[in-house]
Amino acid sequence: MPLGRIQLQIVARLVELGRLDADQRTALVSRPDDLSGEALDKLLQEEFKVSAFHCLVAKAKALNLSAYNVARVRLGAKTFERIPQDFCQQNLVLPVGLVGDILLVAFANPFDVSLTTKIQEMTGKRVVRLLVREKDLKEKFAKSQEVAAGFEDVVMRIGAEFAEEATEMKDEDVSEESGPIIQLANRIIEDAFFSGTSDIHIEPQEKEIIVRNRIDGVCHEKLRLPKKVGPALVARLKIMCDLDISERRLPQD
Repeated sequence: MPLGRIQLQIVARLVELGRLDADQRTALVSRPDDLSGEALDKLLQEEFKVSAFHCLVAKAKALNLSAYNVARVRLGAKTFERIPQDFCQQNLVLPVGLVGDILLVAFANPFDVSLTTKIQEMTGKRVVRLLVREKDLKEKFAKSQEVAAGFEDVVMRIGAEFAEEATEMKDEDVSEESGPIIQLANRIIEDAFFSGTSDIHIEPQEKEIIVRNRIDGVCHEKLRLPKKVGPALVARLKIMCDLDISERRLPQD
């Protein structure tokens, strides 16, 4: 069976975009075999060297939608205020913006028209659909979950490694090769980035260290750490910022 109607429109849009020439279009249209949407994308990318994003743009144009690069979205606490995260992950949709009473929602499956009605009833907003790649959206959700739950294992490793230490760790005890501390510092910064944090607060208390993220002017507690980890964590952050780890009295910028 030859290409379907939507697939023919996708090929035509790629010609308009200058990503396929007339001979390539003829070769695609004259193929006798039946191609699924995924198979056509694979063929275009591997044999005709069309980028994944241009395939998305052509598909969106064929469906009278706008393509959207979901990599630009930062997932945070406010992302799922109107549409629950479980619903988004189950149906592969993601709210990406609000303009007045219009909710911009990225869809991986543009053919499920009933989903638009559900979201409108759920939010009370008029929904404008944007088209994204299913793979990109799944990766975005997976990365969000990884970052959100990413402290448990490293905190356990820190507890196991330093639980037997009777005294606080010193700055000179930490280096570029200090595994758990490096991982902890990286996770703190990753989590802050994906949650839209403007400032990270490392706050020493009497018996522990509290890490807080400032989001939209409000500090949110992220995790609590043993007090003896504090000097090593601060020293690691200084190393990452190329600061003098021996300077403790004067501010460094």
